Amino acid sequence: MKRRMTNGRRPAGTGVLCAALAASFALPPAAMAQEQQDPPPSLVLARRLSQPSIGTAGYVQRVKQALVALSQEYPEVQTAQAAANTSGFQIDQAKKARYPRFKVGTSSGNYNSGAANAQTQSYNVITAEARMSLLDGGAISASIRAAEAGNEADGQAVTTTSQKVVLDALTAYLQVQRFDLKKEIAHRSTEIVAELSKAEARRVALGATGENDLNMASARRASVAAREADFEAQRDEAIAKFRSYFKFTPITRNLPVLAAPPQWRIDTQAEALRRAEERSTEIAEAQGRINKAKALVEQQEASIWPTVEAVIVKSKDPRGVSPQDPTRTALELSWNFGSGFDRQLRVRTAMAEVENQEAKLEGVKLNLFELTSASWSRTVSGRERERQLMEAVSTSGQAFRGRRRLLEFGRDTLPQVLDAQLEYYNLLFDYVDAVFDLRVNELRLARTTGELRIDPEGGNEWVDRVFGAPSRTVLTEDGLLSGPCLASNSTCASEARVDRSENAQTVTLRRAERLPAGN
Repeated sequence: MKRRMTNGRRPAGTGVLCAALAASFALPPAAMAQEQQDPPPSLVLARRLSQPSIGTAGYVQRVKQALVALSQEYPEVQTAQAAANTSGFQIDQAKKARYPRFKVGTSSGNYNSGAANAQTQSYNVITAEARMSLLDGGAISASIRAAEAGNEADGQAVTTTSQKVVLDALTAYLQVQRFDLKKEIAHRSTEIVAELSKAEARRVALGATGENDLNMASARRASVAAREADFEAQRDEAIAKFRSYFKFTPITRNLPVLAAPPQWRIDTQAEALRRAEERSTEIAEAQGRINKAKALVEQQEASIWPTVEAVIVKSKDPRGVSPQDPTRTALELSWNFGSGFDRQLRVRTAMAEVENQEAKLEGVKLNLFELTSASWSRTVSGRERERQLMEAVSTSGQAFRGRRRLLEFGRDTLPQVLDAQLEYYNLLFDYVDAVFDLRVNELRLARTTGELRIDPEGGNEWVDRVFGAPSRTVLTEDGLLSGPCLASNSTCASEARVDRSENAQTVTLRRAERLPAGN
């Protein structure tokens, strides 16, 4: 920002600007006097740092803790975790099939030896049996492998569900900020139209113009107010969804900034597809289902072979009625031939399940590659869209402010100013949507590449990198937007915030902090 001297005289408004800069940067009186005497040098924009309050810092920590908690405690995640626990029990059951099996039985009845004059006697025989499989054709091993593969697939399903819930929660988080900011923009637009209406009403009262322009301004104000009400309703809906995930009602002005960490950035689509294929939990889950189906095929094929079991039987017969020996040790060979058709049907059914799971794996890969390609393309195009809209907003804002000044001097008409105002704020709404759409697409790309994993034991550094310092975008007439809430991940621009009062005008220049680069 530089002012040019003309004929040794300062341009109009230089004293106000110097006083404002002195107030902003806390210049001492001596420096202020020197500033008035010497030609003003070029201003160098500097970063002004401020420590967040304890309450705000605690609010940021609360958001992070709630995100970690919902990744493990949300109902969908708990349902998937229950299924994984159940498959874990099946592993124990399959392994314990190798252990000895014990059985205790009793038989009682009446016995008659058939001799002459022999009396019928009652008997009661107690039998204890221990049985252990020695050879089973590999059926038990196949059953163990099937249970382990199923448990691994269910574990991957838990991670998949957790990442999906985290993505939905962060999307709801961004939606709250999006619609709250758009509501504030609409409110500011309503205030500007109201100011223009008051000015036009004074001109009508003085007889300088008719009421047509005033009626147009009133209609425009009602339209923008209705739009503000719509944004407020959408914000309330987003807050309700936010509450269902984070379990508390947010204070929108205290919500920390959300931006993708730099390590999530992917330069090429081929690299994005490679990461998605390597880290995808959906592919790992589908592969686990295939391994389970193959193990079940092996289990059915193993049932063709004979089995050998070691058997120990101990009988107790107080009356000596039972013809069996008190203790019997044996190796039992059993070969269940069946009808031949039932076993063949079970094998074919298991093989069909393998083909079914392989087809599902191909479908998962196609869907994953489609989502990854779409997310990456939208992220790349979203950066360009954000840049173009930012330039459009800046140009349109200058045009609107210029027409408004011309209207004050009677050199422009109110309809033209209203049209410029409408175009300016429509572009501003589009810019807000572009920024938040870009961040949602960055999160979707991170989801497909497996970056949204949360470990309940700790080590979730990306959560700290995603959430920046708490800040709030301030909407002003001259400065447009300030604060890092809408700053582009690749943009570091000078911003101005104008605060007007009846007695003074304060101009604060600062440079927006560069946010972590996103995808």
